[in-house]
Amino acid sequence: MNFKPLYILLLLLIIVVKGHAQSELDTLYRPQFTAFPYPAYAQETSWEFGAVGIYQFKTANATFDTRPSNIYFIGFYTLENQMRFKLEHTLFTNHEDWVFEGSLEYSKYPEKYYGIGNNTPMENEQLMDWSKVEWRQQFLKKLSDKMFIGLQYRYVNFWDISVEKRADGTGSLEEIPGYKGGINSGLGLVYKWDKRDFVLAPTKGHFIEFRAESYGSWLGSDYSFSAFKLDMRKYFSLNKKKPYHTVVAFQGLLNQTYGDVPFRELSLMGGLVMMRGVYEGRFRDHHMMAFQGEVRQHLFWRIGATAFFSTAQVAPNWNAFLFDQFKFAGGAGLRLLINKDDRATLRADYGMGPDGSSGLYLTFGEAF
Repeated sequence: MNFKPLYILLLLLIIVVKGHAQSELDTLYRPQFTAFPYPAYAQETSWEFGAVGIYQFKTANATFDTRPSNIYFIGFYTLENQMRFKLEHTLFTNHEDWVFEGSLEYSKYPEKYYGIGNNTPMENEQLMDWSKVEWRQQFLKKLSDKMFIGLQYRYVNFWDISVEKRADGTGSLEEIPGYKGGINSGLGLVYKWDKRDFVLAPTKGHFIEFRAESYGSWLGSDYSFSAFKLDMRKYFSLNKKKPYHTVVAFQGLLNQTYGDVPFRELSLMGGLVMMRGVYEGRFRDHHMMAFQGEVRQHLFWRIGATAFFSTAQVAPNWNAFLFDQFKFAGGAGLRLLINKDDRATLRADYGMGPDGSSGLYLTFGEAF
């Protein structure tokens, strides 16, 4: 079943243009810069060593109804000879009339590749190596309170792609879609309804983002394909009396790709965000459906704990999704609050996935 018409209809139904009330300037907010070196761990990287910096601030003449903007940098090198340097930003203008959100990244990233499909065997494992530069920028205009629509441009360039043969001597680079590397250049429509109280670690509200992207030669792309993504999140703040504040969070994710889709642009299951405990890209295909829930509990001082559960499935088309083919993962973790005003956190999660897979994740920020 093709869900694109439903997405477009949903988008048109929920866009309602409203004005906004004038508010007093927020003269009490003080910018904060946090930076530190860190060790981290994930099953995709082994141990990594790097530095994190985040600057949280409000733009000029911002009012109380304007959420803090942030600029975030991370750079690391891992024991798997991977390196990544990434600069992200989320900027809210006064009254949040405009939002500018984007990232710039360089990566050299050896990783394991298992082929395409929801049930690829472990014996398919191959070590792949690639380098990339990626730039993504969104320009969003406010429609109503915390509701935005706009455009996104995304540019990705892959090169130096190589792959080792499997343990049995089979497998070649030519079997992998997009093995030649090259440029993915795409323009898309973005709809975002963001009622979260905090961007980095929400405690209440909701977040909905829909993206429809087109990649083609008319934009200088070496590959012609389209991608559709729907990300829905909901947060409930329970038991607000200190010191035992509880947050319950849910996320649903739908990914669709059509056309000549390179291996890294397919829907990837796993990683430190969704399906923790599953190696990122362990299962990949043109479409993915994923859900997760999490309970976040404050314990004492700046320490918190969390428990999470997720399920996902990838498929070549929507008709191929089967109820008994969903994968399951779950686990628990700890949190350290490093900025009480804007709730920036460090997290340590241990997740367990299907077939005895597991992963430890030490990183910055909540999973969603």
